[in-house]
Amino acid sequence: MTTRPKWTDDLFPFPTPPALAKVIDIAWEEGFLETDLFEEGLYDPFRVQTSFALPFDLCEAPPAPSGWEYRDDEERFRRHHVPFMSVPELLPFADLGNGTCIGWVVPAPELERTDHPVASFGHKEPGVIGRNTLDGLTFLLSVALRSGGERRVAQVERLSAELGVRPAPEYGVGPDGGDTEVPLELAPPDGWRHEPDPSGVGIGVLAPHDAFGDEHPSFAGETDAVLADANRMLDAGHPASALLGLTAAYHEDGRRLPDLHPLWARAYDDLGRPLLRERLDVMLDDHR
Repeated sequence: MTTRPKWTDDLFPFPTPPALAKVIDIAWEEGFLETDLFEEGLYDPFRVQTSFALPFDLCEAPPAPSGWEYRDDEERFRRHHVPFMSVPELLPFADLGNGTCIGWVVPAPELERTDHPVASFGHKEPGVIGRNTLDGLTFLLSVALRSGGERRVAQVERLSAELGVRPAPEYGVGPDGGDTEVPLELAPPDGWRHEPDPSGVGIGVLAPHDAFGDEHPSFAGETDAVLADANRMLDAGHPASALLGLTAAYHEDGRRLPDLHPLWARAYDDLGRPLLRERLDVMLDDHR
């Protein structure tokens, strides 16, 4: 068999951007097609996810292609991955192994866009590091070069040639030694707007104008006050404003998640964002 599996379209709301698809193909070839399992017709997603061809791990591996069998039955189960202290709108595709992930900023899956800004997040405040997937991969390869080692350099050189990019150790590094952040440009369509997160930490909310109210949501006070304010905004037909307050309250204190979850989920339901609702449920399960 030489079937190439597709990226995890059942977990993400858009086809794999071409740049990442090339990376997945390389991981698929070296992490699986060139192993003993290929001859046996068995699929091991972990070998693809941690392929020696990549200087980072994939957050998800493609499902088994039609006609292939999983090596272990438990590998049939796949679920959304929401990194620690992240939010549903941040969808990771690469794991640096230190609690930090690289992934897409997808605040409105219903727009069905084919590529998205890329951010660094997880055990840190989220920061946008690329305008699109190719920029994000260039950043990842540059991070790999900083760690040094012949194997890493060889991995980066091969992937760089495949992608047509020029990573460098200094790429994406700011004057203070941290990541150079790129402005978050979500390009609201006509009749939409993007409101920044009032806590100054998150990515904010992208939604139609009429989903926002005229009032600024409460987020920094007592939890009961935050919930009362969000509930009032939801009842008034302003789920985007409610979502702004709820996500900001979460960034202020992640321990509030169980209290925030019911209204947060309702805001996604009212906005028609089932994917983000599913990811929020995963966050609550992990919190418990």
